[in-house]
Amino acid sequence: MKNFFVISITLSLFLFSCNKEKKTVEAASKVKEKTIIVPEKFEVDSVKVDDSLKVDKNLTIAFRSKLLVFNQIKDSALLDSVYARENIHSTNYSKANLTKELEAKKAKFYKETKDGLKDWKPDFKTTWNNNSDMTVYSNRNDLLTVKYSGDGFTGGAHGYYYEFYKVFDLKNNKTLHLSDILTEQDPKIWSRILMDNFLKNDLGKGQAEMLLVKEIPLTENFYLGKDHLYFLYNQYEITAYAAGPVLIKVPFSAIKPLLKSEFKTRLGL
Repeated sequence: MKNFFVISITLSLFLFSCNKEKKTVEAASKVKEKTIIVPEKFEVDSVKVDDSLKVDKNLTIAFRSKLLVFNQIKDSALLDSVYARENIHSTNYSKANLTKELEAKKAKFYKETKDGLKDWKPDFKTTWNNNSDMTVYSNRNDLLTVKYSGDGFTGGAHGYYYEFYKVFDLKNNKTLHLSDILTEQDPKIWSRILMDNFLKNDLGKGQAEMLLVKEIPLTENFYLGKDHLYFLYNQYEITAYAAGPVLIKVPFSAIKPLLKSEFKTRLGL
Protein backbone atom coordinates (compact mmCIF):
# COMPACT_ATOMS: atom_id res chain seq x y z
CA MET A 1 0.00 0.00 0.00
CA LYS A 2 2.85 2.33 0.89
CA ASN A 3 4.57 1.57 -2.44
CA PHE A 4 1.33 2.25 -4.30
CA PHE A 5 1.05 5.66 -2.60
CA VAL A 6 4.64 6.60 -3.52
CA ILE A 7 4.11 5.52 -7.14
CA SER A 8 0.90 7.58 -7.37
CA ILE A 9 2.61 10.73 -6.12
CA THR A 10 5.56 10.21 -8.47
CA LEU A 11 3.23 9.71 -11.44
CA SER A 12 1.24 12.85 -10.54
CA LEU A 13 4.41 14.94 -10.34
CA PHE A 14 5.54 13.57 -13.69
CA LEU A 15 2.23 14.40 -15.38
CA PHE A 16 2.22 17.87 -13.82
CA SER A 17 5.76 18.46 -15.09
CA CYS A 18 4.80 17.29 -18.59
CA ASN A 19 1.73 19.54 -18.71
CA LYS A 20 3.77 22.49 -17.49
CA GLU A 21 6.43 21.85 -20.12
CA LYS A 22 3.77 21.49 -22.83
CA LYS A 23 2.15 24.82 -21.86
CA THR A 24 5.55 26.49 -21.82
CA VAL A 25 6.34 25.17 -25.32
CA GLU A 26 2.91 26.27 -26.59
CA ALA A 27 3.36 29.72 -25.09
CA ALA A 28 6.82 30.01 -26.61
CA SER A 29 5.40 28.89 -29.95
CA LYS A 30 2.73 31.61 -29.83
CA VAL A 31 5.36 34.23 -28.99
CA LYS A 32 7.48 32.97 -31.88
CA GLU A 33 4.53 33.21 -34.28
CA LYS A 34 3.92 36.82 -33.25
CA THR A 35 7.53 37.82 -33.87
CA ILE A 36 7.52 36.31 -37.36
CA ILE A 37 4.82 38.54 -38.85
CA VAL A 38 6.78 41.78 -38.70
CA PRO A 39 6.53 43.81 -41.97
CA GLU A 40 9.78 43.92 -43.90
CA LYS A 41 11.28 47.39 -44.10
CA PHE A 42 11.06 48.72 -47.66
CA GLU A 43 14.51 49.93 -48.63
CA VAL A 44 15.38 52.03 -51.68
CA ASP A 45 18.83 52.61 -53.16
CA SER A 46 19.89 54.83 -56.06
CA VAL A 47 22.49 55.36 -58.78
CA LYS A 48 23.61 58.70 -60.19
CA VAL A 49 25.61 60.07 -63.10
CA ASP A 50 26.68 63.71 -63.00
CA ASP A 51 29.08 64.77 -65.75
CA SER A 52 29.84 67.56 -68.22
CA LEU A 53 31.83 68.00 -71.43
CA LYS A 54 33.32 71.19 -72.88
CA VAL A 55 32.56 71.07 -76.60
CA ASP A 56 34.36 74.30 -77.57
CA LYS A 57 35.31 77.64 -76.06
CA ASN A 58 31.67 78.72 -75.74
CA LEU A 59 29.63 75.58 -75.17
CA THR A 60 29.56 73.08 -72.32
CA ILE A 61 27.05 70.23 -72.24
CA ALA A 62 26.04 68.66 -68.94
CA PHE A 63 24.22 65.47 -68.04
CA ARG A 64 22.79 64.65 -64.63
CA SER A 65 20.49 61.73 -63.88
CA LYS A 66 19.38 59.61 -60.93
CA LEU A 67 17.59 56.27 -60.90
CA LEU A 68 16.08 54.50 -57.91
CA VAL A 69 17.03 50.88 -57.25
CA PHE A 70 14.34 48.60 -55.80
CA ASN A 71 16.13 45.45 -54.66
CA GLN A 72 13.02 44.13 -52.88
CA ILE A 73 10.85 44.19 -56.01
CA LYS A 74 11.35 40.83 -57.74
CA ASP A 75 8.51 40.80 -60.28
CA SER A 76 10.07 41.41 -63.73
CA ALA A 77 6.92 42.88 -65.31
CA LEU A 78 6.56 45.37 -62.45
CA LEU A 79 10.22 46.37 -62.77
CA ASP A 80 9.78 46.84 -66.52
CA SER A 81 6.95 49.28 -65.78
CA VAL A 82 8.99 51.14 -63.13
CA TYR A 83 11.81 51.92 -65.58
CA ALA A 84 9.77 52.24 -68.79
CA ARG A 85 9.24 55.92 -68.07
CA GLU A 86 13.03 56.37 -68.25
CA ASN A 87 13.18 54.40 -71.53
CA ILE A 88 15.16 51.65 -69.85
CA HIS A 89 14.35 48.04 -70.72
CA SER A 90 16.51 45.28 -69.28
CA THR A 91 16.45 41.75 -67.94
CA ASN A 92 18.50 42.84 -64.95
CA TYR A 93 17.75 46.00 -62.96
CA SER A 94 20.67 45.68 -60.57
CA LYS A 95 22.60 48.72 -59.38
CA ALA A 96 25.51 47.90 -61.70
CA ASN A 97 23.28 47.47 -64.76
CA LEU A 98 21.31 50.65 -64.08
CA THR A 99 24.59 52.57 -63.83
CA LYS A 100 25.55 51.22 -67.27
CA GLU A 101 22.17 52.33 -68.61
CA LEU A 102 22.75 55.87 -67.33
CA GLU A 103 26.23 55.97 -68.87
CA ALA A 104 24.71 54.88 -72.20
CA LYS A 105 22.06 57.63 -71.97
CA LYS A 106 24.79 60.18 -71.25
CA ALA A 107 26.84 59.03 -74.25
CA LYS A 108 23.75 59.27 -76.49
CA PHE A 109 22.99 62.80 -75.27
CA TYR A 110 26.58 63.91 -75.88
CA LYS A 111 26.63 62.44 -79.39
CA GLU A 112 23.24 63.81 -80.46
CA THR A 113 24.10 67.26 -79.13
CA LYS A 114 27.51 67.38 -80.85
CA ASP A 115 26.00 66.09 -84.11
CA GLY A 116 23.46 68.90 -84.00
CA LEU A 117 26.23 71.51 -83.74
CA LYS A 118 27.74 70.84 -87.18
CA ASP A 119 25.84 73.71 -88.81
CA TRP A 120 25.50 76.07 -85.86
CA LYS A 121 27.20 76.83 -82.54
CA PRO A 122 26.45 79.51 -79.93
CA ASP A 123 28.65 82.59 -80.16
CA PHE A 124 28.50 83.22 -76.41
CA LYS A 125 29.37 81.11 -73.39
CA THR A 126 26.53 78.85 -72.29
CA THR A 127 25.73 75.41 -70.89
CA TRP A 128 23.21 73.03 -72.39
CA ASN A 129 21.94 70.38 -70.04
CA ASN A 130 19.82 67.28 -69.64
CA ASN A 131 18.58 66.44 -66.13
CA SER A 132 16.31 63.67 -64.87
CA ASP A 133 15.37 62.35 -61.45
CA MET A 134 13.39 59.59 -59.73
CA THR A 135 12.08 59.94 -56.17
CA VAL A 136 9.66 58.04 -53.95
CA TYR A 137 6.67 60.31 -53.45
CA SER A 138 4.84 57.98 -51.04
CA ASN A 139 4.51 54.35 -49.97
CA ARG A 140 1.27 53.58 -48.12
CA ASN A 141 -1.02 50.55 -48.10
CA ASP A 142 1.45 48.72 -50.39
CA LEU A 143 0.90 51.44 -52.99
CA LEU A 144 4.25 52.87 -54.05
CA THR A 145 4.17 56.21 -55.88
CA VAL A 146 7.25 57.20 -57.86
CA LYS A 147 7.78 60.73 -59.16
CA TYR A 148 9.72 61.14 -62.40
CA SER A 149 10.92 64.65 -63.17
CA GLY A 150 13.34 66.32 -65.52
CA ASP A 151 14.43 69.54 -67.16
CA GLY A 152 16.89 70.73 -69.73
CA PHE A 153 17.97 73.28 -72.28
CA THR A 154 19.63 72.78 -75.66
CA GLY A 155 19.18 76.19 -77.27
CA GLY A 156 15.97 77.82 -78.44
CA ALA A 157 13.58 80.22 -76.77
CA HIS A 158 13.35 78.35 -73.48
CA GLY A 159 14.08 75.07 -71.75
CA TYR A 160 11.68 72.34 -70.74
CA TYR A 161 10.42 70.77 -67.52
CA TYR A 162 8.20 67.79 -66.76
CA GLU A 163 6.75 65.76 -63.88
CA PHE A 164 5.17 62.35 -64.11
CA TYR A 165 3.76 60.06 -61.42
CA LYS A 166 3.18 56.30 -61.47
CA VAL A 167 1.53 54.25 -58.73
CA PHE A 168 2.65 50.65 -58.26
CA ASP A 169 0.56 48.07 -56.42
CA LEU A 170 3.19 46.06 -54.51
CA LYS A 171 0.56 43.70 -53.12
CA ASN A 172 -0.58 42.52 -56.55
CA ASN A 173 2.61 43.31 -58.54
CA LYS A 174 0.98 45.65 -61.03
CA THR A 175 0.91 49.26 -62.15
CA LEU A 176 -2.19 51.04 -60.89
CA HIS A 177 -4.35 52.63 -63.62
CA LEU A 178 -7.47 54.76 -63.42
CA SER A 179 -9.45 51.69 -64.47
CA ASP A 180 -8.39 50.07 -61.17
CA ILE A 181 -9.77 53.03 -59.20
CA LEU A 182 -12.78 54.42 -61.03
CA THR A 183 -16.07 52.79 -61.93
CA GLU A 184 -16.78 55.54 -64.45
CA GLN A 185 -14.48 57.43 -66.85
CA ASP A 186 -17.11 59.21 -68.94
CA PRO A 187 -15.38 62.32 -70.42
CA LYS A 188 -18.50 64.46 -69.93
CA ILE A 189 -18.66 63.66 -66.22
CA TRP A 190 -14.94 64.02 -65.58
CA SER A 191 -14.46 67.14 -67.66
CA ARG A 192 -16.84 68.98 -65.36
CA ILE A 193 -15.27 67.52 -62.19
CA LEU A 194 -11.75 68.43 -63.34
CA MET A 195 -12.70 71.91 -64.56
CA ASP A 196 -14.57 72.75 -61.33
CA ASN A 197 -11.65 71.66 -59.18
CA PHE A 198 -9.09 73.33 -61.46
CA LEU A 199 -10.85 76.68 -61.05
CA LYS A 200 -11.26 76.09 -57.32
CA ASN A 201 -7.55 75.24 -56.90
CA ASP A 202 -6.41 78.14 -59.12
CA LEU A 203 -7.31 80.98 -56.79
CA GLY A 204 -4.50 83.53 -57.05
CA LYS A 205 -2.31 81.41 -59.38
CA GLY A 206 -3.48 82.81 -62.71
CA GLN A 207 -3.24 79.49 -64.56
CA ALA A 208 -6.92 79.68 -65.58
CA GLU A 209 -6.11 82.74 -67.71
CA MET A 210 -3.70 80.59 -69.78
CA LEU A 211 -6.06 77.65 -70.30
CA LEU A 212 -5.86 76.28 -73.85
CA VAL A 213 -8.75 73.79 -73.74
CA LYS A 214 -12.49 73.98 -73.16
CA GLU A 215 -12.64 70.54 -71.58
CA ILE A 216 -9.99 68.96 -69.34
CA PRO A 217 -9.42 65.28 -70.13
CA LEU A 218 -8.56 62.56 -67.63
CA THR A 219 -4.87 61.72 -67.46
CA GLU A 220 -2.94 58.68 -66.27
CA ASN A 221 -0.48 61.12 -64.70
CA PHE A 222 -2.04 60.85 -61.25
CA TYR A 223 -1.23 59.98 -57.65
CA LEU A 224 -3.07 59.37 -54.40
CA GLY A 225 -3.10 61.49 -51.28
CA LYS A 226 -4.75 60.82 -47.95
CA ASP A 227 -7.94 62.68 -48.87
CA HIS A 228 -7.50 63.55 -52.55
CA LEU A 229 -6.90 62.12 -56.01
CA TYR A 230 -4.31 64.31 -57.78
CA PHE A 231 -3.96 64.86 -61.54
CA LEU A 232 -0.85 66.50 -63.02
CA TYR A 233 -0.79 68.21 -66.44
CA ASN A 234 2.54 69.33 -67.87
CA GLN A 235 3.23 72.46 -69.91
CA TYR A 236 1.19 72.77 -73.12
CA GLU A 237 -1.16 69.89 -72.16
CA ILE A 238 -4.01 72.14 -71.06
CA THR A 239 -2.32 75.53 -70.49
CA ALA A 240 0.35 77.69 -72.08
CA TYR A 241 4.03 77.09 -71.31
CA ALA A 242 4.19 80.07 -68.94
CA ALA A 243 1.56 78.50 -66.66
CA GLY A 244 3.92 75.68 -65.73
CA PRO A 245 2.64 72.26 -64.58
CA VAL A 246 -1.00 72.23 -63.47
CA LEU A 247 -1.97 70.14 -60.43
CA ILE A 248 -5.66 69.43 -59.91
CA LYS A 249 -6.72 67.85 -56.61
CA VAL A 250 -10.11 66.18 -56.39
CA PRO A 251 -11.46 65.25 -52.92
CA PHE A 252 -12.27 61.55 -52.51
CA SER A 253 -15.37 62.63 -50.59
CA ALA A 254 -16.73 64.34 -53.72
CA ILE A 255 -16.30 61.32 -56.01
CA LYS A 256 -17.11 58.38 -53.70
CA PRO A 257 -19.85 57.04 -56.00
CA LEU A 258 -17.26 56.87 -58.82
CA LEU A 259 -14.69 54.88 -56.81
CA LYS A 260 -14.49 51.09 -56.90
CA SER A 261 -15.49 49.42 -53.64
CA GLU A 262 -12.24 47.43 -53.29
CA PHE A 263 -10.24 50.63 -53.73
CA LYS A 264 -12.27 52.45 -51.06
CA THR A 265 -11.79 49.50 -48.68
CA ARG A 266 -8.04 49.46 -49.28
CA LEU A 267 -7.66 53.17 -48.52
CA GLY A 268 -10.18 53.09 -45.67
CA LEU A 269 -12.53 55.55 -47.35
